[in-house]
Amino acid sequence: MIGVINMAKARYAVVAAFSASMLLTGCATPPKDPAARAAFEQTNDPLEPMNRAIFDFNDSAYRTVLFPIARGYNDLPGPARTGIHNVIGNLNEPIVFMNTSLQARASDAGTTVARFLVNSIFGFGGLIDVAGHNHIGEPKAGDFGATLYSWGVGEGPYLVLPLFGPSNPRDTVGTAVDGVADPWTYKWLYTTYPEQFGVSFGKGIDLLAGQVDDYEQARKTSLDFYAFLRSSYRQNRRFELGQKASADDSLYDVPADKNDHP
Repeated sequence: MIGVINMAKARYAVVAAFSASMLLTGCATPPKDPAARAAFEQTNDPLEPMNRAIFDFNDSAYRTVLFPIARGYNDLPGPARTGIHNVIGNLNEPIVFMNTSLQARASDAGTTVARFLVNSIFGFGGLIDVAGHNHIGEPKAGDFGATLYSWGVGEGPYLVLPLFGPSNPRDTVGTAVDGVADPWTYKWLYTTYPEQFGVSFGKGIDLLAGQVDDYEQARKTSLDFYAFLRSSYRQNRRFELGQKASADDSLYDVPADKNDHP
């Protein structure tokens, strides 16, 4: 029953998020000035007022609540952090397998199965990345957003999600689908919502813990931190997807000094 409820809620969230973003995009009014109109279209951020408001909320939540937790996590002994990170990565292998299969990347799908089996059996449930130590690396772009990209779906306008941060409609849908497809959130493994929340929260803190210092450094050195993160997200995402860098990427980047990039 829990799995059915989760699926229904996630499907609703996908439809709601996608519909809302499209509606708001349609209501945005481009500038009339030709130069301003060109810049508006190049940044592809018609929801910027709303995005900046969410960005400000996220920035406050990160620095006052989540970063202190992430720093506490970073104070754990190195082996403990590594073990937690490895277990979280191992739990994500079924999603990577699903998406590499949907992208017709048979070799990467096989690599994912090998990693999961090796780490689960010989790495004590994933605590030790035995596969990585034997040069069996994690395939890139193993998320449903990347799958949609491989099917020809465009990214759409820039979108900032509460707490999740930079995204776009395609990757927002991808995140929701990955959440629905995650086998570890279903009743046959986790019987209570606290356990499901704990796994999700652990994934978020583990990811955030590795970004705290870079985030703070970029925040100090960027004239427009919002625009800097927008540029960084797009460039990193294009790299993950194997895309070539866009000639317009520099337009999004406005740090105080290019040598100050984290």
